[in-house]
Amino acid sequence: MRVLVVDDDRFNLMVAQGYLKYYFKEFTVFLCEDSKLVMNMLETENIDILLLDIMMPEIDGIDILTEIRGNEAYGDLQVIMLTAMNDKDSFKTCFELGASDYVRKPIDITEFQARVKAAAKNRSNTLMLRDMIEMMKNQNNELKTVNALLKDTQFHLVQSEKMAAIGELAAGVAHEINNPIGYVDSNLETLSAYLKKINEYLIYNQGCLENMVTCLEDSQYQQLMDSIREKYNDLKIQIISGDLDNIIKDSRDGIQRVAEIIQSLLNLSTTSLDQQNGYCLLELVINQVLLIVKHETDHVAKITQNAVVLPEVYCNAGQIGQVLLNIIANAIQAIKSQRKESLGHIELNTYEEPGYICISITDDGPGIPEENLAKIFNPFFTSKEVGQGTGLGLSISYDIIVNKHKGILDVKSVLDKATTFIIKLPRSINN
Repeated sequence: MRVLVVDDDRFNLMVAQGYLKYYFKEFTVFLCEDSKLVMNMLETENIDILLLDIMMPEIDGIDILTEIRGNEAYGDLQVIMLTAMNDKDSFKTCFELGASDYVRKPIDITEFQARVKAAAKNRSNTLMLRDMIEMMKNQNNELKTVNALLKDTQFHLVQSEKMAAIGELAAGVAHEINNPIGYVDSNLETLSAYLKKINEYLIYNQGCLENMVTCLEDSQYQQLMDSIREKYNDLKIQIISGDLDNIIKDSRDGIQRVAEIIQSLLNLSTTSLDQQNGYCLLELVINQVLLIVKHETDHVAKITQNAVVLPEVYCNAGQIGQVLLNIIANAIQAIKSQRKESLGHIELNTYEEPGYICISITDDGPGIPEENLAKIFNPFFTSKEVGQGTGLGLSISYDIIVNKHKGILDVKSVLDKATTFIIKLPRSINN
């Protein structure tokens, strides 16, 4: 503890110094006779306790006290006023200006020792509190940094899980895209052949028309007309004309299907940061997911939808799509694991409950053991073989529905019969 004693009387300085060194051997004591040097010594010597005489020439103790308390750097400095005065107004003024305590002169050793000891304790507590506040600030900053890293990690985990789910269905998606591309390509090849025949027919007609101009006899004219009809039949122009509309329509349908699949993939792969919450129709989100899993389900399970007309719900459509994709992909894998000869069954129902818009997804897979039902939403829990799953899909789905959308995600399962996941989203934002 570093103590500065300020008094214009050298005798008083010596007395105070003697008491301090005797009773407080751990203190470092500084003396000052010139009141003009006080502020400089406070700064250079890092003083903890100031014993300050009130009555001094040039600058008195009250003026110095006023300057000290006007400086935030010395807000917690312990200031004990030394005074030979007994008037209450002086004491009142000192305390109003921020004095910590006072000691009367001539110094009474008992009073002096008690008041300095109290000031030292207060100063120690203040420094300890300051250190604790600084430590808490540092810890808070560290927590903010860790929290930011956790959020970043969580975001990348969500994205990784989303892309993993889409990746597992990539072969089916590629097939769904290749099919329409295949018949568009085939149609273009057919169109090319048809155009060659039409062009050949037009050139032939042009030659015949030129010959007609020079024909004067009806017999020659009739021969040219018969020749045109024969060419028309040989090139099957009538059949080609009938096919053209269908070929163009089929090609447009194929291109539209590819566009829908690509748009569905884009909607589901869009990051949560890119996509904002808004009102959307769950039916559209469901259809986009079913479009992506179509090829996979065609060979594994029949999907039925029992949908009612639902109002728009306020949500993040990309996140809800991810949840549906996770659950339906799990249902497909569960049905696959049974290795049945017949197709399995996945049923989607949409309905309303008081305050909620609901979706249920039921599959007739092997079911979930009762001991696992309470754990399936835990991070990294998986019943799959090592390397076949991250164990994050349902955990992320739970976070999206319950934490991000303030909804409900529940599961019911009967072993060897069926499993049902129930999603409930609040009807209003206020929920």
